[in-house]
Amino acid sequence: MNDYIINDTDLGTVLFRYNPRAKRYIVRVRRQQVTVTVPYRGNFDFAERFFRENRQKVIHQFQSLQETNPLSPKLSDAVLREQAKEYLPNALNRLAQQYGFEYREVKIRKSKTRWGSCSRNRTINLSIYLMLLPRHLIEYVMLHELCHTIEMNHGPAFWNLLEQYTQGKNQALRKELKGFSIRIP
Repeated sequence: MNDYIINDTDLGTVLFRYNPRAKRYIVRVRRQQVTVTVPYRGNFDFAERFFRENRQKVIHQFQSLQETNPLSPKLSDAVLREQAKEYLPNALNRLAQQYGFEYREVKIRKSKTRWGSCSRNRTINLSIYLMLLPRHLIEYVMLHELCHTIEMNHGPAFWNLLEQYTQGKNQALRKELKGFSIRIP
């Protein structure tokens, strides 16, 4: 199956891409490009209907990314790293002080498989690609990692803690974050 493209009046080019490893239809907005993944045994007609059903959410996400992310979508890794080193440690420190968290140190990485992580010794690693997210999702990822300084797993106690620090918005923020992909082509 070959990829194909449609032009949308609000979103521009929408790429439909077949992926034999995918298990479901996925609509992603990354680098101001909308991509629809078509799973194994999927078809492009259904994928287009799926996209149309979710179009308003995608438009909202697309506009949110444009409004809240002042960075150009085609930044080099070097520029992203520079921006990340300037912004992320200060933002993490501000959140930690605001909510009373303690961590050992923060490292800025070029991780393409996860937004962040927290080690047992409370070192927080953050991906430079966080800079491509809207600010409220950057803060959500940071709060997620800060909660790991108290609960080192994803058990019920962790999710209750994160729910507390996100003022009951954990599920919505988590779902919104899943709409973004860290896998940069």
